[in-house]
Amino acid sequence: MERLSYLFRQPNRGEIVVFKTEGIPGLSREQIHFKRVAGLPGDRLRIEGGSLCTNDQLVALSNAAGFISYHLPKNLAGMPGTTTLTVAPGQYFVLGDNSANSYDSRFWGCVPAQNIMGKVAICYWPPGRTGAVN
Repeated sequence: MERLSYLFRQPNRGEIVVFKTEGIPGLSREQIHFKRVAGLPGDRLRIEGGSLCTNDQLVALSNAAGFISYHLPKNLAGMPGTTTLTVAPGQYFVLGDNSANSYDSRFWGCVPAQNIMGKVAICYWPPGRTGAVN
């Protein structure tokens, strides 16, 4: 993780941020998590059918494996598969890249800006994927 970037600017959509769970209902206190930023303050989000739309525009986030599709975990198949919300000022909506196994903002809400510690900058494991994180 590097901390310098966010001293000069806010997180961007698609970046993987590292954050403290302090004060986030539904998460244990004093933990550190990392997730990909999907929604910025003021964004209108909709997740439906595995697709993410921000401000009525389709957003195609990707990682090393390709484009990310957002589906609920199999054990939650009975829940509505659509998420619609507006991200509050000073908050960020974050999602896990492996959405079918991710406990993320769809379940516990947004991350306050003051909880964000930095962004993931380098991958060192596994050795075949060592390098900068996009």
